[in-house]
Amino acid sequence: MPTVQHDVLNDLCYRIFAATGIPDADARTVADHVVESHLNGHDSHGTWLVANYARAMKKNYVPWEETEVERDTPALRIVNGKGANGIVACNRAIDIAVEKAKKSTFGFVGLNSVSHICRLGDYPPRIAEQGMIGMVWLNGGGLFLAPFGSADRRLRPEPIAFSAPRRDGPPFMLDMTMTVVAGGKIVQKNIRDEPLPEGWVIDQNGQPVTDAGRYMDDPEGTGVLPLGGTQFGHKGYGLAMMVEMLVGPLSHAGCTKDGGKGGNGVMVLAINIEDFIGLADYEREVEEMAQWVCSARPLPDVKKIYAPGEIEQEIKARLLVDGIDLPQPTWDEIGEVATELGVEVPQI
Repeated sequence: MPTVQHDVLNDLCYRIFAATGIPDADARTVADHVVESHLNGHDSHGTWLVANYARAMKKNYVPWEETEVERDTPALRIVNGKGANGIVACNRAIDIAVEKAKKSTFGFVGLNSVSHICRLGDYPPRIAEQGMIGMVWLNGGGLFLAPFGSADRRLRPEPIAFSAPRRDGPPFMLDMTMTVVAGGKIVQKNIRDEPLPEGWVIDQNGQPVTDAGRYMDDPEGTGVLPLGGTQFGHKGYGLAMMVEMLVGPLSHAGCTKDGGKGGNGVMVLAINIEDFIGLADYEREVEEMAQWVCSARPLPDVKKIYAPGEIEQEIKARLLVDGIDLPQPTWDEIGEVATELGVEVPQI
């Protein structure tokens, strides 16, 4: 398993994306995103996607300037991405939402018909760093989630992400799907030839599926359980439906259904805290709450009580020094697409 320093990996990804002919700034944005996913411990949204991203860019790339504004008000904008890169589009949506919230308390931006936006947790902290509360919701990706009581795939992962500013550290960050596990983590198990834990995937008899390859090869016979699993999955299932009802119609992407529209639907929200309460007062309140909650006594086998997002910060500090471990198949695939595009791969 190769170990690559983050700056070396970032530079390689950037050069691969730039070699497809897309704008230089966009190549940098996407490279930063996938490497940052690794640094936060989420290999499920990392460089195993680089080859697919690069080949899609080479085939057809829609710049942000060619997207279409479908609706615009002081607090809202709906954008038809026309197939634009999802990571670039979502970063632009963050900027627009913040600017609208400065003037209108709330800034909503809806995106439809954009490509994969990757890790939701990367976006809301950019809003929180500007003294606002940030949220992102997504209805996108392949059919994945089985309704409570079934194994048929009927919904997407339906993730949400939230971030709020913190006085004594990086922003709080919550990033979660309405399923027990993100789809990329199943892919990672398959790449690494590791079994799935019981409680992730079931078959049509309600029995656990531990073979990641079977899940990927049998979409009609297997489904991922909603958050809460076989006993309490009605909660995750209900939340997934909520995300669909919020994002699908309001972003103009449409809800998930048989024969529904392709592409991803995204809703971004920025809330201007200063229009409700002084930012320092807000940060004091949430800091005192966080310190109180995290002062709870850990169980014997628990290292410490973390606030949302703190584990990622610890992982990042370690990986910035130690480097990022990549499965050999992922490194090989990056090398293949680099060769296709005439990009030199560093020796490691």
